Amino acid sequence: MLSKTLLRKFIAVWVTAAILTMTSVLTAATPFIRSGGLSVTGQVTVDGQSAISGGTFFSDSTIVTAADSSATLSLGRLGRIELPANSSLTLSLTDNTLVGTLHAGQGYVTTPVGVFVNIATKDGLVSVDGTRATSFTINSENNTTVSTETGLAELRTRDGIEPISSGQNAVAGSFVLPQQFIARLTTTGNQPITVNGASAASGANLLTGAIIETPAGVGATINLGTLGELEIEPGSELTLEFDHNGNVVKVNLRRGCGRLRTNENVNGEIVTPDGKTTKSDSKRRAAVCFAIATASDGGGLGTGAWTAIILGGAGAIITAVILTRDDDEVISPSR
Repeated sequence: MLSKTLLRKFIAVWVTAAILTMTSVLTAATPFIRSGGLSVTGQVTVDGQSAISGGTFFSDSTIVTAADSSATLSLGRLGRIELPANSSLTLSLTDNTLVGTLHAGQGYVTTPVGVFVNIATKDGLVSVDGTRATSFTINSENNTTVSTETGLAELRTRDGIEPISSGQNAVAGSFVLPQQFIARLTTTGNQPITVNGASAASGANLLTGAIIETPAGVGATINLGTLGELEIEPGSELTLEFDHNGNVVKVNLRRGCGRLRTNENVNGEIVTPDGKTTKSDSKRRAAVCFAIATASDGGGLGTGAWTAIILGGAGAIITAVILTRDDDEVISPSR
């Protein structure tokens, strides 16, 4: 009798484990659908279909509000967007980014810390870098106008980039920098990478302050004109700042590997999250990797001709690496 009881318990446990395992597999195989809740008044459409309060807005959809109508998108941890009458917005949602195009009208956007925003208009791009909670209004009628209520936003146009702090506003075409230079992007096999939260490939133009991410297997090269060139390895994330008038290139490397070559009389540097700054050496080169990886990792920057010098870490953990070719002197970090 005891053996039969134990056998039944064993079978019950085995069946339960099998069900849980299958549930986990099915859950993992089910794609995460990015969406938000809708609250509307008047006549509102999503992808041409009439929308009602309590409905769902899915990523990559277009929402349009008619006269005397309005809509609110509640996007959970990504924030909230309100559209007044006569507005049209196409919006894509990722885990931490809002990317869209305001075709007409206005939009009031509220996002928490950690959420990036890139919303294009006919004559500009409004960006938020996610470093702080931000609320701002975009008005695309006539020249694009951006007003920041809290936090910090940027208006990027062909004339340059204007930061908009809390309580300030900016209008596209109302400011002109002495000269705004553009960097040119080339990617491995013309495959896409991410620039300011949006997809970009070979031929794309980059302005200073661009946030760049390369996926696994896809590297990038950025031609900085008279300043030099930056090579970015796959699996990297960084912010690139450059100033042709001041002859300065600065790379804020958050992870991965970057190799900077500067021209004569150009000051170049790569800064890592641990506070170390690597400046271009006498040969006008600086190469840095920053990652948490085991010392046995066989990856690296290009071929084995690059030597890794461990800057800090404990045991088998590497926190930061500076690279230099075997025939070069070691590039030491300085502040």
